Amino acid sequence: MKHLILSRLFNQNKSVMQLNNPQLNAIKKFKQKIKNGDYLFEKVPCLCGEKEGVIIATRDRYGLSVPTHLCNRCGIMWTSPRLNESSLKKFYENDYRPIYVGSPQAPDSFFREQTKHGEKIYNFICKHIESESHSQLKVFDIGCGAGGTLLPFKNNGWLTFGCDLGSDYLKRGREEGLILENGDATSLSRYGPANLVILSHVLEHFPHPLESINQISELLNEDGYLYIEVPGIFNIHRTYGDILLFLQNAHLYHFTLFTLSSLMSRAGFKIIMGDQIICALFQKTKENIENENQKNEYYRILFYLYFIEIFRRMNILKYTSIFNKALIPVKRTRNMLRKLINMIW
Repeated sequence: MKHLILSRLFNQNKSVMQLNNPQLNAIKKFKQKIKNGDYLFEKVPCLCGEKEGVIIATRDRYGLSVPTHLCNRCGIMWTSPRLNESSLKKFYENDYRPIYVGSPQAPDSFFREQTKHGEKIYNFICKHIESESHSQLKVFDIGCGAGGTLLPFKNNGWLTFGCDLGSDYLKRGREEGLILENGDATSLSRYGPANLVILSHVLEHFPHPLESINQISELLNEDGYLYIEVPGIFNIHRTYGDILLFLQNAHLYHFTLFTLSSLMSRAGFKIIMGDQIICALFQKTKENIENENQKNEYYRILFYLYFIEIFRRMNILKYTSIFNKALIPVKRTRNMLRKLINMIW
């Protein structure tokens, strides 16, 4: 199936982001490693078992080859072919931070941003987790980066533990007295069980999300909570404004709140609160959760992606002198489209 409206997502060979020299060099080294065979790729089906789906892009924000499929059965978007598991581990240890941040070490600004974000998560959690006292509750942050997200919890009496595959960034958090392990979720098992697990922009990186969630569930107590943040598909127009900025080689899966909730129900979690950004809180449950019709999500996503690309093109018109006379109606149309998108999604 060819998507003429989305053709740019197949032909963009250069980065659509402004990158510093360390990032440009890191991307160059990464491409050379692929060429040398240091990194290997594998084909994978959708999480529901669908093998092909509908391919909607072959490039990402960095101009890298990232084939992205949209499942016409369940509505999940995924990357295939992708780095295999051994290559993914090497990528996160050696190339991920230099490409995405531009530094192999955690800058103080990065740690400060994590701490600021951790305060938002802490305030959100306190509103929705029922407890007489939040002191001495235990929280795990999986994929914690430098660990800054845990600091507000630690300062409020929580027992805090984190883990990440990138060892260099952990050093910054350890300087703050945080207990951080170099490894995946299993590296925190000896500290469990936890009352809360945080997955802040981590789930989309997992090669096997359902297996990972089941594994994380074992780290929680019987009525434990799982807080998840992922880039929401239906939030592209607000946060990114460009589908290519949304797509990136490290993100193996993309969700809406509906497709994420459906996945979580398969692992025995019910949704407590969530939005399309996506920031969502789930709780372990023994209840049987019935999934609604997922076929409609595929059509909603496909239509939305068409809409965003048309919307992006119309934004470009205001910078083109030949269309100056049409500027006012273009603004009106753009505002109308924004209102329509917000109303539907």
